[in-house]
Amino acid sequence: MRPKLYMSEICPSARAVVLTAKVLELTLELKEVSCDKKLNQQFSIPTLEDSGYVIWDSHAIIAFLVGKYGKDDSLYPRDNPRRAIIDERLRFDSGVVSFFTKTILNSIPYEDNEKAVNEIYSLVEEFFDGNNPWIAGDALSIADLSLIPSITSLDVVVPIDPKRFPKLARWVKRAETMPFFEANKTGLCKLRRILNRC
Repeated sequence: MRPKLYMSEICPSARAVVLTAKVLELTLELKEVSCDKKLNQQFSIPTLEDSGYVIWDSHAIIAFLVGKYGKDDSLYPRDNPRRAIIDERLRFDSGVVSFFTKTILNSIPYEDNEKAVNEIYSLVEEFFDGNNPWIAGDALSIADLSLIPSITSLDVVVPIDPKRFPKLARWVKRAETMPFFEANKTGLCKLRRILNRC
């Protein structure tokens, strides 16, 4: 039986799980639900059901999927220093980016958040040490898969200025060329329609 994901395409954290599944070449049974449906003790989406396990929180879900279905540990290395950097970026996504994304998507006017969004972009810009192409180093990781939907959702609200944030802009462009990015597009289009940004 395929793992079942309760999700909303508008939700960046749900798209992070779908992107991870695409990279793993794993087919999920997707169940689109409204954001107010109570699925677990935290009443949150995404929520994954797999072989009797129920897991909520996108970061826990993507780590679980990589651990169970990954062909190797490249997306979430066992090497402690590399994993620590990835964990740091995941916590940044959870504590700063995702939290702020939820806040601004539930508030109007969106333009009032431009300064705060640009501060987030500035912090992410600093993650790219030297010429590293990915958010936590020289290889794609679950930190990228988690942050891509969050940052591209913020970009709908406050577009990334490539002159001010060149490394961040290059990272988004690089992600857009990857096959898994297709799973992010539908949710972004829905978000643009909701915000009248088409």
